[in-house]
Amino acid sequence: MKPSLINWTLNAINPALDHFTPPYDMRATIGQLQTLPPLPGIALRIMQLATDPTADAAKLAAIIEMDPLLAAQVVRWARSPLYAYRRNITSVQEAINRVLGFDFVFNLAFGLSALAALKVPKDGPIGTRLFWTHAMASTRLMPLLCNQMPVEHRIPQAQLFLPGLLHNIGYPLLGDQFPKEFSYLNGLILANPTLSMLNLEKFSLGVDHNMLGAWLMRSWNMPKPVIDVVYHHHNPNYRGENHQLNMLTYLNDSLLGTLGIGDAQIQSCPEELLKELNLPDKATEQALDKLNDLLDNILETADMIVG
Repeated sequence: MKPSLINWTLNAINPALDHFTPPYDMRATIGQLQTLPPLPGIALRIMQLATDPTADAAKLAAIIEMDPLLAAQVVRWARSPLYAYRRNITSVQEAINRVLGFDFVFNLAFGLSALAALKVPKDGPIGTRLFWTHAMASTRLMPLLCNQMPVEHRIPQAQLFLPGLLHNIGYPLLGDQFPKEFSYLNGLILANPTLSMLNLEKFSLGVDHNMLGAWLMRSWNMPKPVIDVVYHHHNPNYRGENHQLNMLTYLNDSLLGTLGIGDAQIQSCPEELLKELNLPDKATEQALDKLNDLLDNILETADMIVG
């Protein structure tokens, strides 16, 4: 980036932040943090349920109902047009048994309760409204793509939801812990819509949401597939553990970027990646067509969550 463009870009940000002078390296500031936000109690109880061999819908519903707001969100989700369930749903257990299923509600309730701990502005390209839009679209598109892979290469559906939901969690963490830097980055992205959001993060802050998100996931003792995807999801060349899940997430983000959703709107997707995922011709086009039919409902759901 040329010096004149850098100066214009920096001056284009909210003048209320004139005491804040990026670009600078946040790593030293991050290193001074003594603790990260703890995993909320409801989310912790849900994670503990994963090790309970007698776990069932009734036990999961009982945990969720400890938080009336979370319970209401799960019930509203089951009633949403996404599922077109015609009968009335009046309880969390009915939502699990009749519409959503145990695994989906387990992951959904965990994600909603975990993210509730992070207080972040709603608006802007990395605000919670667009975060949830991207997260919800990811949890729908990733299974659509996976279902078009040969059966022997498919990733189990239960392993897709949390990486899809949480892989951009570094943005909410930034907003919660570093509100000035978050506000600055929001403005910087708005002022430079044709530039890579990831590059803007590194340019202005010296870190990116991948690093921040993986840091939080380790602090919360999340499963390794989630940590790996959170850290590597912008790297199509990563071939370490859980690389297939990471490639699927990278493809998901690239495709959502073509719809103007998320932080990968100018991210190219190597053809080799599609071959490695064993996706047939037109698989991505067909998956996007199906997702487009759901977009209005996804946007409505994201607004419901943020609201």
